[in-house]
Amino acid sequence: MSNSILFPPFTAMLGLLYMAFADCGVEHSWSKKFGEYPAGDPELHHVVGSLYAEEHEADEAERHLILGTKDSPETLIRMEYEWYKQDDSHTAPIYAARAILPYLLVANVRAANTSYRAFISTLSAENKTLSVQDVSSQGSDIRIFPSLPLLNFLGLLLLAVQKGSPDLFRQLKAKYASNVSELGGAWDSALEMIAEMYFGIQRPRQSNPLFDMMGSLFGGAAPGGGGRSGPRRVESAPAAEGLD
Repeated sequence: MSNSILFPPFTAMLGLLYMAFADCGVEHSWSKKFGEYPAGDPELHHVVGSLYAEEHEADEAERHLILGTKDSPETLIRMEYEWYKQDDSHTAPIYAARAILPYLLVANVRAANTSYRAFISTLSAENKTLSVQDVSSQGSDIRIFPSLPLLNFLGLLLLAVQKGSPDLFRQLKAKYASNVSELGGAWDSALEMIAEMYFGIQRPRQSNPLFDMMGSLFGGAAPGGGGRSGPRRVESAPAAEGLD
């Protein structure tokens, strides 16, 4: 069944119009300018993202579904899992992360957890021979996949975010450093931002020798240097606006 049938007619029509404008190269930000949500209307993002997912336009679908509604994680993970099935079995964490990490970056911890649970549930259901260990400690339950260390990393990352423990995050990064490095830096920027947002761990500042010298000469911050504020720290685990 077409996704457009499942949405209210007016909302579905707006979604189709949005896609038509985008296909013509026309920038389309009126829902940001005139709506109550700075990132655009979540319902519209959900409809547009769902339509893009139906058309197998993964990048555009992700961009909108990340800013969508509480129903968006299910749609996004369904698309990511279908995409994953065309790839090698060991790449499962890469596709799960395409939902989990962006949701964390927009401070939607609930959607990140929903995405993780949906992905591993489908993965376990469709791969009966996949080895899985259920681990419980200090009131937290997590599933461990011995053959998929990066999927374990994502699950433990979500647990660390919920606990807000910098030490736990550092231990996690150290334990899985070799696995993460195999991705060639693909997750590095996201993890640095997550470390700053949720654990107060400052990102390494890229040093510019000329700016550093000018800063020391004039007794202040170097032009374009550390005077800029980084991403705000997330003190709790809020849902993104419009998702309740």
